[in-house]
Amino acid sequence: MTAKHFSPLFYTAVAVVALPLAAALLFFAVATIFAYRPVPQEVLYSKLQPQRCLPGRIAVTSWNIGYCGLGKDADFFYDGGKQVRSSKGEVLKNLERIEAFLRTDMSDFLLLQEVDVGSKRSYSIDEQRSIADSQRDGSHFFAYNYKAWFVPIPVFRPIGRVRAGLATFGRCAPYHVVRYAYPDATPYPQRIFQLKRCFLACRYTAQNGRDLVLVNTHNSAYDSGEQRADEMEMLRDFVMEEYENGSYVIVGGDWNQTPPGYEKRATTKQYTPHAVDSTLFTREWQWAYDRTAETMRFTNRPYDEKESLTSVVDFFLVSPNVEVVEVAVRKLGFEHSDHNPVTATFELK
Repeated sequence: MTAKHFSPLFYTAVAVVALPLAAALLFFAVATIFAYRPVPQEVLYSKLQPQRCLPGRIAVTSWNIGYCGLGKDADFFYDGGKQVRSSKGEVLKNLERIEAFLRTDMSDFLLLQEVDVGSKRSYSIDEQRSIADSQRDGSHFFAYNYKAWFVPIPVFRPIGRVRAGLATFGRCAPYHVVRYAYPDATPYPQRIFQLKRCFLACRYTAQNGRDLVLVNTHNSAYDSGEQRADEMEMLRDFVMEEYENGSYVIVGGDWNQTPPGYEKRATTKQYTPHAVDSTLFTREWQWAYDRTAETMRFTNRPYDEKESLTSVVDFFLVSPNVEVVEVAVRKLGFEHSDHNPVTATFELK
């Protein structure tokens, strides 16, 4: 049969099928080409002569700021809600209030997660730079853990471009800063649109000449368990080696897990914060968290003090040579983020 025997309807049908398929293939090809492929270890800063700047007692605040788009009136479609993004006015208001809180916080170090630096969901606002400009003098370092050219879900109102990561601020400067990539077992093609989990390790020198390794982490939330376990094993090996070499070690952040000993269990169809494996560390290692208040609220609905599910997923792990003096959730009512900040005071023995 020759081409002249095909009707115009046939060519229309072919075009209807072929054009969307070609567009999809082109999209995935471009997304694959521009996919973020972090190296296992990326040195962000290194100085030959460290300065002995740490006091014996330090305060650290950890806060997932929810890219300034998850205030108390927001929900999120991926967690069972309806919203894809908040309005630009809400993002700017949340950023302003978060900066105001951080300006009054007297901690020596700030560990922030979900800090956007150029995402559609936060209207391309460079939150890391804005927070840095609003802070007192000191050091600040940023590590990407989400760098997607275009996230295509939901189909009719996609998330779009995402640039986000971890930011560590300090009153004194580290002499070595490294981004460590967590293992990534996400299959293709989902991998090109998903987070690239990592931890950010900043190395400081105490007055006694020993190092403090301050780790900012943000662990996986939605995996079946294997990736989360691989992340924790990698983190354990890293901090154990540092401690055995004589360093002080403090790890803080959003673990997307509950600490050992925490008994409350909250879950939805989309998200379950499982407990950290208590056998990973010996009893000399300490899990520092506030037993009187939760740090995170589920975003399947806007926040309601009586109805919303909450849990503790923001806390600290410290090595045996660090004493936990105090730890407290800053009870902000999830007003400008789906997490409340947590502040802990430590004594370097």
